[in-house]
Amino acid sequence: MGQYWKLINIDKQETTGYIGNLGEIFWYKNSVITTLLIAPVIPPQYKSKPAVSKARILEVRNDSIVPTATLLTLPSEILHCIAEELMDDYLALICFSLTCVTMWGLTHPVRYRVLCSELKNQSWAGDRIILLGDYARGLPKGMLTADEIEELILNHGDEELSDEYSDEDEFVPDNKMDYRLGRLLDDASENFQQVSLKLTSIFDETVWSHRSLYRQLLNFHPRFRHWFSFEWSQFIPNEAEGDSWMVRNFSKREFVAKFSPRNLTQVVFSLIGRSDDPSISMFEGDWLVDGAWAGDSIESHLLRFMNRSTGTKQIGKTSQLGSSKSWRI
Repeated sequence: MGQYWKLINIDKQETTGYIGNLGEIFWYKNSVITTLLIAPVIPPQYKSKPAVSKARILEVRNDSIVPTATLLTLPSEILHCIAEELMDDYLALICFSLTCVTMWGLTHPVRYRVLCSELKNQSWAGDRIILLGDYARGLPKGMLTADEIEELILNHGDEELSDEYSDEDEFVPDNKMDYRLGRLLDDASENFQQVSLKLTSIFDETVWSHRSLYRQLLNFHPRFRHWFSFEWSQFIPNEAEGDSWMVRNFSKREFVAKFSPRNLTQVVFSLIGRSDDPSISMFEGDWLVDGAWAGDSIESHLLRFMNRSTGTKQIGKTSQLGSSKSWRI
């Protein structure tokens, strides 16, 4: 019963689906917020290119005792092009790379590009995010582009406004189109991709369906294994002593700090929640249904990664939960 909420990534057209009433979800860590919204950081072991010099390649090719693999008789530039052709099939790229130690070193730049691309594609950091209640009627003005509005109307109906509200309804928005857009976005999100916390698409699905192959790959030395056994936790920045977390808004060039990881869910929910109807919501001075950052481009990161030269403004060391009162975090 009551109003249920879902997280929606507008840019990637992904959603968590309904995650519960606000009172049920607010005080518990949300893994999407604490994982996908944090800007990923690639650890050093992925950046360090194996030392394989051209001299070593020539040495292998000219060795008259050990037969040279046919592939290694090709110029390095050709081998690099072959690896690039395999970027859409990570399993094939890994198998090609594991041909020998020399090939592993040659293909490192290509594997690194695939990793960076997949992290960017699957992370929510920097995307437009909203926590939308299923009673939502309006959307923040300017949240959707004209093309996005047209797509919503085209794909999810242009029916007349219902008569489920009256002139006496204090929550009826002034702009009826805003009302319809809120409902249309909620309906459209039913067809959005359900978000996954596993980096599965970076590794061809055939690996997961062929467990024997996966087990064989895991038998390789750890220096190779971290390239095909991925967890999001590997790419979450490590918090050092004195570090502070922040939520940064690229749309408004603002950020909020300081808080601990356990507060991250509450900070984000209070900033991006949106519904015109506060029923079955929470109250702390004001209803927590009108987040100032709803639908904005946001990410979470450690404060030490902030580039202050960009002119981003700090809006305080508290998160505004409602418009009239701040809660210290």
